[in-house]
Amino acid sequence: MLVSAGCAHLGNRLEQQPLPPGTPAVAEILQSLAQNEQGLKGFRATGTVILRSPELESTQISRESTIIFRQPLDLYVIGRKYGTRFVELTCAGPAFLIQFPTERQFYYRPLGERFETVSSADMAKEMFQPESWRELNPKQVRILSYDAATRTASLLILDTRHGNRPRRQLVLQGSPWVVLENRLLDPSGREVAVTTKSDYYERDGVRFPGKVESIFPGEKAQMSFTMRKIDLNREIDAKVFDVEGAVKELRKRGFAQVDTLRGQSLQSAGDFKGGGDVDNFKDDDKEQEKTK
Repeated sequence: MLVSAGCAHLGNRLEQQPLPPGTPAVAEILQSLAQNEQGLKGFRATGTVILRSPELESTQISRESTIIFRQPLDLYVIGRKYGTRFVELTCAGPAFLIQFPTERQFYYRPLGERFETVSSADMAKEMFQPESWRELNPKQVRILSYDAATRTASLLILDTRHGNRPRRQLVLQGSPWVVLENRLLDPSGREVAVTTKSDYYERDGVRFPGKVESIFPGEKAQMSFTMRKIDLNREIDAKVFDVEGAVKELRKRGFAQVDTLRGQSLQSAGDFKGGGDVDNFKDDDKEQEKTK
């Protein structure tokens, strides 16, 4: 696993190669990405969510998840087991809320959660909207390589405010252009977040990945979404992202607020023996009995 190696460093992979004839212009690529960005207001999907984090103590898998995203940075995820909600995660702007319905507990940060290298808002951004393509200046972008046979291009985004240091590296495929791989870099060139996207499909001229996986090496964390049913630009009730209102309701219902995620394991004690993925959570045994 990438996360087991710690923070990787890009090294000489950022060196520009001689570009072949027919290499697309930076402005052409950015325009294609910007058009897709403008057409995508949000989505609602069902599918599988996998979370790995030291804070959660073990791998958490939900194959019955609901994922809702709204531009630019609002993300809501419901994890279910046998029809029962066991976790709900909301990132709305900077606010960060995790609910544990079976434990009757919640974890809340109104100004977001700052981890070692990224924030909770950064995680949502890296997965679904790493850049505002409409606002990105072509002068900040360099094409490192282009393969005409596979129609793939490697791009580098520079931080022009800090001596043109590399800020992000991307692998794209076109055209129309889609992001296959996205690497966010810190000032020293280390990878802070690595995101891969695949299984793209197009609907009403909008392109969207069916699978998204992000690894955060500094956090030793991973999030992946595999979506089976996606409704693009579906109208979303604003209450979904009303974190403050949700917290008030949780307190009214007697949920306890916890100050740390560490120790708030989502599976029954003793279920995790190490060496594999955990797919068993508290109160699931009751649900299994109902289905027998």
